[in-house]
Amino acid sequence: MAKIKAYDDKALRKSTRVAAVIAGIALIALSICSSVKYSAIIGVVLLLAVVFGKETYATEEGISVEYDFFVFKHVIHWGFEEITDIHLEGKRGSYQGMHFLKDVMTRRLLFSRDEVDQVLQMAKSRNSAIHVENID
Repeated sequence: MAKIKAYDDKALRKSTRVAAVIAGIALIALSICSSVKYSAIIGVVLLLAVVFGKETYATEEGISVEYDFFVFKHVIHWGFEEITDIHLEGKRGSYQGMHFLKDVMTRRLLFSRDEVDQVLQMAKSRNSAIHVENID
């Protein structure tokens, strides 16, 4: 089974993660030392946002987005049977954007130039009615 991982262009840099962890711990410490208890909630949410993982794949069945907290995993799956359109962005750099449309929702994924053709072949093999269009 082919599983092609999409590139994440919104991944947090290491410096941003370190700053968020420091800010989260500082907010929790502020909550303990003062009477402002809402800062602990914000600090915990900030820490959880840093350790939150998200990976997106194109498989032979469709598009899967896997969200991962420590013990909780959630998967959103769009089958190629549900996807009506695929819009291809112009090639810029080493990655190309693909917009997958399902009803009124869209999901933008980035793949390398070689992987775009593989994803399109998988989509067309599962649903020949998918409309593919280049957008610029």
